[in-house]
Amino acid sequence: MLADGLWIVDASLDLLPIGRRMTVLRLGDGSLAVHSVVCCDDATQAAIEALGPVRWIVVPSRNHTMDAPRWKARYPAARVVTTAASQAAVARRVAVDGDLALLPGGAAVTWQALDGVPEEAVLLHRDGDGAVTAVFNDAFMNLPDRLPGWKGRVVALIGSTGGPKVTRTARWFLVKDRAAYAAHLRRLAAWPGLARVVPGHGAVVTADAPAALRRAADGLHPARAA
Repeated sequence: MLADGLWIVDASLDLLPIGRRMTVLRLGDGSLAVHSVVCCDDATQAAIEALGPVRWIVVPSRNHTMDAPRWKARYPAARVVTTAASQAAVARRVAVDGDLALLPGGAAVTWQALDGVPEEAVLLHRDGDGAVTAVFNDAFMNLPDRLPGWKGRVVALIGSTGGPKVTRTARWFLVKDRAAYAAHLRRLAAWPGLARVVPGHGAVVTADAPAALRRAADGLHPARAA
């Protein structure tokens, strides 16, 4: 458990040593929305099912569909949602019910489309104490300075290591408007109660989450003095 009503499951990724992360969020009605699903061992899957009924499978983008078909097969009543811009591509892997607007509204979990990043969104989870967690996918990463092996060196060469940032590959392939996305990151940094940031890859930010988002924004598009 990362916070009240919020859990993460970390898994490996064969292609590169950057890992991948699934986030489980309890909605206001007690059901679960599972973001960026990964296949788990039986004990972990049973632990998730004990938290509440899995009613929402959130596919964060076309690049994170690997295990979505198996999750849908296990939970056929769950609704699959993704960003509007990713629906057509995701639907080639798993049946999609619609975009994130289908998620039930409420105080516990909200979402925002990322300005300048058409294919991705951020989920915002508020726990009972008012602490907010921002859940990202590939548009914000927090990998260490070094990763093991030659694959780790490749990750460094393509500019993905070095702490909280919008990586070079994200700038090339995801971000369509750097200034707009940087401005959105700064607005999120000022969000009341922001306590932590959960990236799709890399360490969860629990110390000065606003500073991590501002750093990512500055690396993407430096703020200009008024």
